[in-house]
Amino acid sequence: MFLLSWLLYLLVLAGLCLGCGLLLRRLAGDALPSALLLPAGLAVVVVVAVLLTFLAVTAPLTAPALVFLALAGFALTGRRGLAALRPGRSWRWPALAAALPFAALAAPVLLTGQPGFTGYARIVDLAFQMDIAAHLVADGRSVPAAPDSSFTRIIDRTLGGGYPGGVQAAVGSTAGVAGVDIIWAWQPFIAWLGAMLGLSLHALLARAIARAPGRAVAAGVAAQPTILYSYALASGIKELGAALFFVLVAALLLTAWPARAVGSVRGGLPVLVAATAGLGTFTLGFLPWLVVLLLVGIGGPALVHRRRGRPTEAVGAGRTWLVLAAIAVLVSVPVIVGAVEVAPLLAVGGPADLGNLAAPVPAWAALGPWLTQDYRYPLDVAGTELPTALLAVLVGLLAAAGLARAVLRRNLALVAAGTAAAVALVVVLWGGNTWVELKAIVVSAPIAVALAFAGAAGLGRGRLHRGAPTVAGALVVVAVLGGNALVYRGTTLAPYDRLAELAEIAERLDSAGRTLHPAFEEYAGYLLREEGAVTPVEAPFDVKNLRPGAPKGQLFSRDLDDLRLDYLAGFDLLVLRRDPTHSRPPSGFRLVQRTDHYAVWRRDPGAAQELFHLPLTTQGEGSTPTRAQCEQVRGALQAAGPGASLAYAPAPQVAVSPIPEEITPARWKVTGQDRLARGPGRGEVGFFVPHDGTYRVWLRGSVGREVRVLVAGRPVGDVRWRLSYPDQYEPVGTVRLVRGTHSAQVVRAGGSLLPGTADDLGLEGTTTRIGPLAIQPVDGPRPVSYAPPSRAMDVCRGGQPLDWLEVVR
Repeated sequence: MFLLSWLLYLLVLAGLCLGCGLLLRRLAGDALPSALLLPAGLAVVVVVAVLLTFLAVTAPLTAPALVFLALAGFALTGRRGLAALRPGRSWRWPALAAALPFAALAAPVLLTGQPGFTGYARIVDLAFQMDIAAHLVADGRSVPAAPDSSFTRIIDRTLGGGYPGGVQAAVGSTAGVAGVDIIWAWQPFIAWLGAMLGLSLHALLARAIARAPGRAVAAGVAAQPTILYSYALASGIKELGAALFFVLVAALLLTAWPARAVGSVRGGLPVLVAATAGLGTFTLGFLPWLVVLLLVGIGGPALVHRRRGRPTEAVGAGRTWLVLAAIAVLVSVPVIVGAVEVAPLLAVGGPADLGNLAAPVPAWAALGPWLTQDYRYPLDVAGTELPTALLAVLVGLLAAAGLARAVLRRNLALVAAGTAAAVALVVVLWGGNTWVELKAIVVSAPIAVALAFAGAAGLGRGRLHRGAPTVAGALVVVAVLGGNALVYRGTTLAPYDRLAELAEIAERLDSAGRTLHPAFEEYAGYLLREEGAVTPVEAPFDVKNLRPGAPKGQLFSRDLDDLRLDYLAGFDLLVLRRDPTHSRPPSGFRLVQRTDHYAVWRRDPGAAQELFHLPLTTQGEGSTPTRAQCEQVRGALQAAGPGASLAYAPAPQVAVSPIPEEITPARWKVTGQDRLARGPGRGEVGFFVPHDGTYRVWLRGSVGREVRVLVAGRPVGDVRWRLSYPDQYEPVGTVRLVRGTHSAQVVRAGGSLLPGTADDLGLEGTTTRIGPLAIQPVDGPRPVSYAPPSRAMDVCRGGQPLDWLEVVR
């Protein structure tokens, strides 16, 4: 899968973009430079995906249509045209501009050696984006009439409200061509967007930075300002796509478009396609950037013609733009419809609070430097306010110099892009909420950094030393990449092994009914969408579905004993995150599959009906029924009438041992039974095993850097990049033990240059939570026993610790 996602998928994606770019160039009368073939081809992919996924009947045609268009582009170009595109020395600098942001966005996953993606547990919206992508390529923008699963509820809430789906449809359809699941194609697609942004910036800076190596580095770094880099690694596929198409429109409109194409509708097709792709990606929110660019594109050529005494050409250029605008409106019908639908949602101002932000992100983050590993927290939490402010002032001054230099040199491309970025940011800051402001900051940031490099390039003239441009440019590089290095180490990585198991379970399941996944896992709704899974992420358990006395509110690991029997009766499959402290499912379910992380239970159609369920286990410890509880059982048996019997399961045999507070490492924070690790450290616990045998060791927590577990000095296993929500367990390994008391050590390693190994900036414990150890015998599911009513009280009062008691018929 690693090779499929990072080699095959990228080759397919590159082929589709190149072929579609060649087709667009042929249709545009060759008014498209080779350096922009790939990003323009990606714009074609997005536009085609938006159009075909508008209706359910055409959605399945999206992938075949992209293949057809790409092949048409190659065929129309011919061998001679393709030969001219062979890599040569002239390609090395544009390639570097693309490679720098690609490597930055890909490295956190590539260095793990596994498929995966970043941003896990930072914001659940990332899983929702995958839901949208999967639904668009299968059923278009159709909304389920009666959403009854977590997946369909997300679709109803997003696409039903007009949510944009341009880049989501693009990744879904291109992943379909490669035969790779969207979840494993996600990060390569994000990295590809970054590469295309680097290529577009390289074209945009052509007149501003003369030296090819400097322009390549400037474009590659400007494509990854820290706030954009942070947001892209969390969930910002739309924002990264919007930044790309904003820069691409500017590059096509004002840099790459030859003068002879100014009055040509064909020559304007690349601009039209890029603008439409931006609208499809960001809906009408893209207009603040696009309007300024188009005003310059309309007014600029007209003024040139009028000054040169060619009024006819000026009128022709205006007529051309009117035609292109009309075509854009027609092509953007899906976008316009979506914008009308989403308008009521935008009117309410988005989230009532900061959501997962600890504080608003200030507008000056758009300047590029942002020295913190987690953009959700203010700089004072990281203690980097002063150095970040100084670097931002430096970049801001250089950006102002770059804009002034562009004006003096009549570099219309850079002037228009800088003006559009600034105007759009001011407009959004004036009328938007915290979340919309952050998106505007993210989209405008690449142009601010690009202007700073342009300003640095102009410092070598006049009285200043000739080495000044290199020094100033190097400072901008350090300012941006320094923040990105912090983000890289603090990013959160998806637990590939666990999600891959869930994907395999979904492939093997033959669901004839509904599925329940009671653990908090936002990607379960996506991976189990064909099974109609219900998860507490989008469909939290209503109070009416909980047993009396069960914990209320949002729990990240919900025991089935918390749920009412009549609620469980509505499910045919249970896909449970394995937890040594949880109870066995009710007697009507039988185990059909068990992996390291999951257990799948199916309702047995021949099993007796559960009428009454009395839970007796709490946190892995069963209990002996009390006299009052036995009376409850007696009453339930009598109410059930003839044919009723008693079902019961033995208590789980598990020892749960948190690290004692008094020996918790000094830098580790104590929160309940969990420890939030700060730096390396070692904790020790003791536990008792009742008999000789093989035991499985579990660690409750969520870890980034490596955590090793030793029992009696012997290594049991280690976990790394195993992120979970609170109160969820991870398997560590197995160990052979004899009856008696044993000690175990939990050792957290020191820091490294690997991604996701920094300490959490806040107190969430996303990568630093170390909870209790649990020791459990390695055996099969606990058996269910049955007793007739005449023996029911003997079982209930027999003094044996039990998991639960049931009355069945």
